[in-house]
Amino acid sequence: MSKETDELLSAMKQIDELTEVEIPTLNTITQKISLHQQQKRSSYVKELILFICVACSLFVGAILLSLQTPMNLIIIQVLGFIAIPLIFMRDKKKIESEW
Repeated sequence: MSKETDELLSAMKQIDELTEVEIPTLNTITQKISLHQQQKRSSYVKELILFICVACSLFVGAILLSLQTPMNLIIIQVLGFIAIPLIFMRDKKKIESEW
């Protein structure tokens, strides 16, 4: 039994010597964490803008339906669907310019 375990241990040591694992420094870890937090923050802002736009369009749609003005509803929703991509492009440019 001990001969087999010695062989197994020596084989494992050889494998350990062949593979080199780079241990990240504290600086790289903090940089990765801050980058991840910025990405989460930017995605949160995008989701918040999208939520507000959808909520406003639903609210305006409900009001317009209660007032029985379907043409206004269509016009406002089309304008909203045009404005949402423009808002995202503007925010994307701001975020990229900060980098």
